[in-house]
Amino acid sequence: MKKCVVIGGGFAGLTAAAYLSNSGFQVELFEASPKLGGRAYSFYDNESGSIIDNGQHIMMGCYKETLEFFKLIDAENNLLYQKRLRVNFLKENFNLIPTKTFPLPYPLNLILGLLNYKAISISDRLLFLKFFLKLPFVSSNSLNDLSVFDWLIKENQNENIRKAFWEILAVGALNTNIKKTSASTFALILKEIFLKGNKSATIILPKFGLSETYCNSAVDFIQKRDGKINLLESVENLQINEKRIIEIETSKRKITDFDFVISTVPFYAAKKMIPQLKYPNGFEPQYSSILSVHVWLKENKLKEDFYGLINSPIHWIFNHHDHLTLVISDANELTEKSKEEIFELISDQLKLFVGISKDEILNYKIIKEKRATFIPSKEILSNRPDSKTEITNLFLAGDWINTGLPSTIESAVKSGSIAANHIIEITGN
Repeated sequence: MKKCVVIGGGFAGLTAAAYLSNSGFQVELFEASPKLGGRAYSFYDNESGSIIDNGQHIMMGCYKETLEFFKLIDAENNLLYQKRLRVNFLKENFNLIPTKTFPLPYPLNLILGLLNYKAISISDRLLFLKFFLKLPFVSSNSLNDLSVFDWLIKENQNENIRKAFWEILAVGALNTNIKKTSASTFALILKEIFLKGNKSATIILPKFGLSETYCNSAVDFIQKRDGKINLLESVENLQINEKRIIEIETSKRKITDFDFVISTVPFYAAKKMIPQLKYPNGFEPQYSSILSVHVWLKENKLKEDFYGLINSPIHWIFNHHDHLTLVISDANELTEKSKEEIFELISDQLKLFVGISKDEILNYKIIKEKRATFIPSKEILSNRPDSKTEITNLFLAGDWINTGLPSTIESAVKSGSIAANHIIEITGN
């Protein structure tokens, strides 16, 4: 039986380990921290007694690789699925603007949903619809030299439309200012969401904390197939001879009984762990932060599961009923602010948008993911490394490798699947 060592226990690592285990490989996974999940995990908050995520993560019906992974590890029932797309947008003073597709054949349901988006004027809705009608005919190559902002300006998407829709969607999906983001990548995302049928545009939320939603199921799946999961054991050195890894040194031992290695750690960690690897010229990702604030209230009067805020530094409010999670993407400037400054910002916005005053807040917890995603600029996207490396038994995975997708859960899962499939093909399993 061939053995594969997987380094890292986030979405990419667990996906690779699950697919290899399912194909008859002996798998041993190493995670340096005391938990699995990478940048998508949950934990028990002693002070509140709540299970909270490090940050709210959403999926969509177009996340084919992710949904296949959940199906493989028998975790499909851990997700909440929309039957039809519905997003509750909010303007100030709790001006609720529900936006949804209609129970009609696709794409008529989507067209009517867009025409009914009352956050913008009727004339702006026609400009908005014109953009979507042109989308199927847009070539990614024609957008290579444009940012998302440039593209929107070119297509007459004025400031009202950008603030009411595009910035919420683009910043949420790409975690980057629209002036820094590649238009070709955003076009790819839009086509996946809106041009692949009714299901693709629907939003999927975890039913439980992230660890319970997928980490526990993945561990059960791997261990039932004799795989091993090692927590609090970091891989510190890889000994390479004649373009092949021959020994792995962890914080606890040295390992020589393996055939393949998949590294799923972030780029900055991979660069340190495997200094011998060469990357495409110009590949040095810059990172964008996500700031999440979990808020506990005296009384939670919000009814919907989530809200998108229009023209607010807070992009989303997710309602877990025992607490709220406020998400601010592209948050590099805010991560350097003090806890008190951030609380002033979020309490002002809660008052302004949903009428929750500061004295109604019992407690809050701020979580900063400073390297949440890489900035999907043209230069980085065109120079991402592939899964295969010049080291013959080493493969890379992680949302930063060349998956054709931005830095998302779907990209991480796809990368793990790509790496596992390379090994499966090599061995003929």
